[in-house]
Order: sequence, then C-alpha cells, then structure tokens
Amino acid sequence: MKKEETIRRYGEITYQKEKKQGRERHAKHREGDNERSAKWRETHPREVIAQGRDRSHKGGKYYDKTLEYLRTSLQYKRNLVRHSHRRKWNPFKRIIAPESQIHHQWVPGTANYTGVALVEKDQHMHGFIDVIQILEGEITLRVEYIEIPVEGVR
Repeated sequence: MKKEETIRRYGEITYQKEKKQGRERHAKHREGDNERSAKWRETHPREVIAQGRDRSHKGGKYYDKTLEYLRTSLQYKRNLVRHSHRRKWNPFKRIIAPESQIHHQWVPGTANYTGVALVEKDQHMHGFIDVIQILEGEITLRVEYIEIPVEGVR
C-alpha cells in the first residue's frame, strides 16, 4: 500500500510502526548477507577468482562493460585532472611539504573543480583538512551543513 492509503486506513501511528519494523528487518538482513557472503568467499575460492577474471581479463564475461565504465565514468575524468595536476604541482610539493597531498574541491557531479591545495596527508585521509597552501582557485575551509527535515527520508 502507498503511504497515504496506509495512513488513511490504519492511522499515522501504525504507519510509523511499520516503517520502523521495515528498517530493523532491513538492517538485520543486511548484516546476515555480509556474513553469508564472507563465508561463501572462504569456502569457494575458485569461484571468487573466476568472478574477478570475468571482470578484469580480456575475453571475460564482464570485461567490455568494465572497460567501458573505466573509460567514460566521472571517476576517469577526475583522474585525468588529478594526473595533470600531479605532473604540474609535484615538484613544488616536494620542496614545500613532502608529506602532503594535493586536494581538489570538486563541483558535485562533475569533473570540474573550484580549487586545488596542498593539505596534510593524514588529515586528508580522515576527512579533516588543514590547508598548507592554496595552489589554484578557491578552497572552502569550513562549511556548515544545515539539516532540512524531509518527511519519509532518513
């Protein structure tokens, strides 16, 4: 049944209860799926190897599809930008801060960026960024997120 129909027939309390039960059931089965998958991988090593070969070896069942994705995806386009910036900024980075990383501030959903900066390596890997030096463009140093509650979405 749809949300409006369930609320009309049984009331808001029943609808919320069903939603909660569904979330709990989903979480419980998701954990079980991970355990079953890990056990299956341990007991069927040859099948796991065969699946990997299907994706990554020429003539494999999914090789062409994987290759097409790698050539046309957003990730591929961003990696092209990262590679060109690595060639451009790496000599400078070695002098200023050898243990740093080059950070891009991407425009969501595109391979465009608003800025490039040198940042602390460990913090960059864990999501908290201290900028050493801005190399190009602008970097947002602090963003405050505002939660907007949307009914039915978590």
